[in-house]
Amino acid sequence: MSPVREVLLRQIYFTGIQAVPAVTISGLLIGFVIVLQTASIAGVGSSNVIGKILLWLVLREIGPFFTGLIILARSGSAIATELATMKLGREIEYLEAMGIKPEVYLIKSRLYGMICSAIVLSLYFQLTALFGGIFLATLISGVSFSDYGDAIVSKFSFKEVVISFTKSFVFGFAIALICMWHGLSVMKSPTEVPQRATKAVAGSLFSLFLLDVIIDFIAKIIE
Repeated sequence: MSPVREVLLRQIYFTGIQAVPAVTISGLLIGFVIVLQTASIAGVGSSNVIGKILLWLVLREIGPFFTGLIILARSGSAIATELATMKLGREIEYLEAMGIKPEVYLIKSRLYGMICSAIVLSLYFQLTALFGGIFLATLISGVSFSDYGDAIVSKFSFKEVVISFTKSFVFGFAIALICMWHGLSVMKSPTEVPQRATKAVAGSLFSLFLLDVIIDFIAKIIE
């Protein structure tokens, strides 16, 4: 196995696979909360309303965004800290001296790993939240699971899938890019490492909000 592929697989394992428990619990809780709040307003028997709101919130808004937050909290600061430490330790110079391109070994592998993990985790989060929400709605309303499933399927559209995929891709790309840039921006002092990690998280968080608004605005224009 090539060193670049090994780094890519390690990044996917750390960012994606190890985040599955947190994504599972978060997805179920989000689904529960959405159903409880919607049922308190629309009534427990309003399967069409509950299904529509659950699908729209999870697929278009909460799924990609919340997955981005989990990835940022777990992996964003780790990437920034790792690269900053490598630069201060002159490991990047050693890679160049050995004929290894840092942009391929360090940057591309982490960028691709972050994007792949963001897309797959977002899809998993959405499925978990939808299933958990429908399951809870079935318990508290007495309406069958299939009725809620039919309500969600009837409101399902390809456009929502495209928006969700776009957000997941863009969020993963932005988090990876910002965190790597801050990590590689350290100069000489070790005290810059935690400072850059903090700035990477703050900058990525701001970018998530900004990109979310921009994508929603563009989607609204082209409707």
